[in-house]
Amino acid sequence: MPDAVVQVLVLLMRWLEIAGAGILVLGFLVATAGCLSQARSLGAVVAVAAYRKSLGRALLIGLEIFVAATIIKTITVEPSLEGLGLVAIMIAIRTFLGWTTVLEISGRWPWQRPQSDTAK
Repeated sequence: MPDAVVQVLVLLMRWLEIAGAGILVLGFLVATAGCLSQARSLGAVVAVAAYRKSLGRALLIGLEIFVAATIIKTITVEPSLEGLGLVAIMIAIRTFLGWTTVLEISGRWPWQRPQSDTAK
């Protein structure tokens, strides 16, 4: 691969890592501020439920971006079995978090039909 292309991909990978970390931090701060605001007006139980959902969404988005950066690094910049294993672990973690977040938000697993469909 030409050096110019590798340099662009390294730069892209670094920016994706920074963006992923930024989304995690920003998502935490926004979710925490929203939780504190909702706790005053709606009560702690409602606020904590919404807080968990907001944190889960921010975590999923941040992990998606980290996975993209890791794939770029593993496939193009530094191909290695260790990097491939890291990508596989990150995808497994992201999948598990996605399933549990859907369960938390909708009250059902991703492969289950919504309640209105199962009553038919």
